[in-house]
Amino acid sequence: MKILGYIDKKNLIPWLDDISKKYKTFLPVQDTENARIDFMDYNDLAKKNPDKFHINFSEKTKLSPKKAFSPETEKFFDFEYIKDVKDPENIKTNIVISEADKTEIPKLVFGIKPCDIAGLRKLDIFYGEGQHKDTYYLDKRKDSIFISIGCNNPFPDCFCTSVDGHPFDFKDADIGLIEMDKDYAIVKSGEKAKELLDDSKKFISEKPAESGDSIAADEIIKNSEKKLKEYWKEIGKDGFPKIMDRSMDSDVWKEITAKCISCAACTYVCPTCFCFNIRDEQKGLKGERYKCWDYCMNSYYTLEASGHNPRADKNKRYSNKINCKYNYNIKRSNNIFCVGCGRCIEVCPVSVDIREVVSTVIENDNNVQEK
Repeated sequence: MKILGYIDKKNLIPWLDDISKKYKTFLPVQDTENARIDFMDYNDLAKKNPDKFHINFSEKTKLSPKKAFSPETEKFFDFEYIKDVKDPENIKTNIVISEADKTEIPKLVFGIKPCDIAGLRKLDIFYGEGQHKDTYYLDKRKDSIFISIGCNNPFPDCFCTSVDGHPFDFKDADIGLIEMDKDYAIVKSGEKAKELLDDSKKFISEKPAESGDSIAADEIIKNSEKKLKEYWKEIGKDGFPKIMDRSMDSDVWKEITAKCISCAACTYVCPTCFCFNIRDEQKGLKGERYKCWDYCMNSYYTLEASGHNPRADKNKRYSNKINCKYNYNIKRSNNIFCVGCGRCIEVCPVSVDIREVVSTVIENDNNVQEK
């Protein structure tokens, strides 16, 4: 692994202070009061209250940084109905478009893991390609920069290598870092990060090639790969669409979802879930229209105005959810819409493991084909 430069760990905070002057900087921060680790705005939270918030690059964040580009709730506009007292049937509508986020400085996500970048790239496909584009999402993604730190110690519920990922996959990162003993070694520098690195030269140092750090970096990567192979077997994506299509009406989904309680925790922590709803909230003659995250496991998700629900059964809803990850989007864009982050496994209150789900479907298909 070729090393381009080093960020001394002692220079990390000064570097972040410098970066946050030009970029709206998000990074993984631990709230010491409730132990929750999440991506937070460095200036708004981490920097203002260092006793409560601590930067944490080693643990897994509860949510992916997709909320910086696709918030849980996002207001589109305010509206007001204006009535003419003299002519009650003459009603005008006054609409005020929300422009708050369009004036923000570019976003920079520091310490993002390769799996979370992969998740955002898949959202780029969904929201940014095709005839209909989500301009709200694209405006937030414009000029954003990702500084990724690889995973030296993946967790037992991580399985990125099973879904076309890798703990040190920096192809979509603007800057790729490997954590060493005293430094962060820069191993990837993209074109978008050139200006940032030029402005940060006082924080970046170089060491002679014979330092042996390249060998040490390669060893870190090999150890990480080894751990992932021990945690879970390779499942690959070859043949997924055909297997999923054949299993669509199989009773295997009833077996899989027997303990699922449709709580939607897995969808809210997923980096690639893109379902949303648009609602109006009104009081009197004033109101607002907003977008909010939605989830396909909700029994009302497919409820039609007629009262008919094509996915009234839990097993059908869960089958659709897994097919969205391992079938539909492979057909659309040749992308598995699962990045192997393991958040859904960690958060599930009844211990449903998506890896076991996929393996069960594959094994069931093999048994059916043999018969």
